Amino acid sequence: MSLRYGRLFDTTVRADYQRALELAKSRLGPVLPKQRTTLPLTDITPGDWRDAPLIKARLAGGYCLRTQAQGVCPYTNICEHCPNFRSDHGLLAVLGAQRADAAALAADAEQRGWSDEAARHRQLVERLDEIMNRESTA
Repeated sequence: MSLRYGRLFDTTVRADYQRALELAKSRLGPVLPKQRTTLPLTDITPGDWRDAPLIKARLAGGYCLRTQAQGVCPYTNICEHCPNFRSDHGLLAVLGAQRADAAALAADAEQRGWSDEAARHRQLVERLDEIMNRESTA
């Protein structure tokens, strides 16, 4: 690991390092599998996903579960926060269901002491309210 992260400026040492690295790769094969598998959180989380002790996000088309070690996905609900996001009247029910779940997830996060997570869900609720109000008055 030291060689991997070390800064090697000497061209001779760098060339030797590259040769050793290529030799190791050829003997070991690929380090990562071609198809990465994801942790089956839904398989190990009994009951309703909303009750899981995980970082949760309600998306318009489903939901996302992540462990605390993974942290919040930077892309969670990114579209809903985009100023260009538009919905049609047929999706207002979907956005309403997403809003209800986001409010419940905010309360759940608050109860668990995850204030940043609760604030993230509350921010989504506010944004969904704006979107739904705009779409229902259009």
